[in-house]
Amino acid sequence: MADILTDLAALLRCPVTGQQLHLATPEEFRVLASHDADGFLVRDDGAAAYPVVNGIPSLLPESLIPLQPLT
Repeated sequence: MADILTDLAALLRCPVTGQQLHLATPEEFRVLASHDADGFLVRDDGAAAYPVVNGIPSLLPESLIPLQPLT
């Protein structure tokens, strides 16, 4: 399933900023682990993520999870 999401993420954009999304890295996933989701699509600036539940990304603006950029 990760391969499909990786391919899909290349086509998807953040509905708030229009930035490209990528599948969460293991480090980003650890930061987001407290949220109930199977995976996450993270905005290129690292400031926000969207949950993926049962293989379906939720790209609604109200689903946005604010993040502190990883340094």
